[in-house]
Amino acid sequence: MQHARDRNVKVLDLYSGLGGLSLGFEMTGAFEVIGGIDNFDWAVKTFYHHHKLNLRLIGTPQHMSCLDTNAVLDDLGTMPDVIVGGPPCQGFSHAGKRLEDMRDDTRNHQIFHFFRFIKDIKPKVFLMENVSGILNVGQSKKNDLIRNLVAEYEKLGYSVSWSILNTMNYRVPQSRKRFIMVGVLDRKQKFTFPTPPCSTDYSFPSESIYTVLDALGDIPSPTDEKPQPYSIPASTDLQRFLRHNSSGLFNHLNTRHSEDMVQRLKAQKTGTRLYPNWNHSWYRLDPSRPSPAVKENHRAPFVHFCEPRATSPRECARLQTIPDRYELLGTKTAQLIMIGNAVPPVFAAHLATAIAEQFFNIRPHSPWDLVSNPMQANRSLVAGVVG
Repeated sequence: MQHARDRNVKVLDLYSGLGGLSLGFEMTGAFEVIGGIDNFDWAVKTFYHHHKLNLRLIGTPQHMSCLDTNAVLDDLGTMPDVIVGGPPCQGFSHAGKRLEDMRDDTRNHQIFHFFRFIKDIKPKVFLMENVSGILNVGQSKKNDLIRNLVAEYEKLGYSVSWSILNTMNYRVPQSRKRFIMVGVLDRKQKFTFPTPPCSTDYSFPSESIYTVLDALGDIPSPTDEKPQPYSIPASTDLQRFLRHNSSGLFNHLNTRHSEDMVQRLKAQKTGTRLYPNWNHSWYRLDPSRPSPAVKENHRAPFVHFCEPRATSPRECARLQTIPDRYELLGTKTAQLIMIGNAVPPVFAAHLATAIAEQFFNIRPHSPWDLVSNPMQANRSLVAGVVG
């Protein structure tokens, strides 16, 4: 088996957003990101701010429905070995019919544009991420869409595996259920999902799940400095990992609340919503537990666990395991949208490690080794073997 430094596998990120999914692949040291495609201007600018690639077509905002795969390949100048992406999904009104009929539902044509790129390019491996509701939203029978998709991918020669995973079981301080589908262009191989290293089930040995405090305990009150200097020492491996190679806290923006709102936030109890009918915002974080899923919400993602204020974009990024060095461009609203739509990179790194080992005969290194105590090197952040 090769070490990660001996070979880089090329990855193309579709519906890339800020690049959380492909960033997780990069963390393993086994993969090289060759491009990302998205239609949100600030996401594209953020992605290519961190990936210095000279791409004339997809280096600008693009709608997948308007892109020709040959034009994308010409722009890349090389073939991707792996294609990853999280196409939007809103439910299907034609459930129960053949996949060709399902394409008529324009709300969800992005699922099929992802399929089109796989069909035209035929990468060795693809990974599709989506909301867990893809199994049943708008469908007459549960899994209608997935059964049809699997059948179509199998016609292309792929063996396909899928599962619903919770990111908190993969060293992410956030409870976030996600649908993951992995296909490999080899009928004799099938992807085996990595064993979750973290669990709340104490009946068998495992790591404890990571909490809000594990992620945010070293972050001071925001001052809007760019970047804001670290003024509190890191106290957990997760904090040291997220701080690695960063000069400070980018995107740690304050929210100006009225005095009345400050008093209301002071009185709010841990684990409650300020507005009972709003499920996805103004929730007061419990520092002893993982956070709820970070959502695309510009009002207020969460209420800080010990201060009377909304969490900053950087704090939300921490809960998504986006490293501090990864600066987000654009307005505060744009930053929160990108963060809410991202795949947690640490979660993606576990999947990438398994893909590298199973299909490319590569032993990835662990980014955790860079920051954790060498005596604890066996507690690698990703599931890869410590080199």
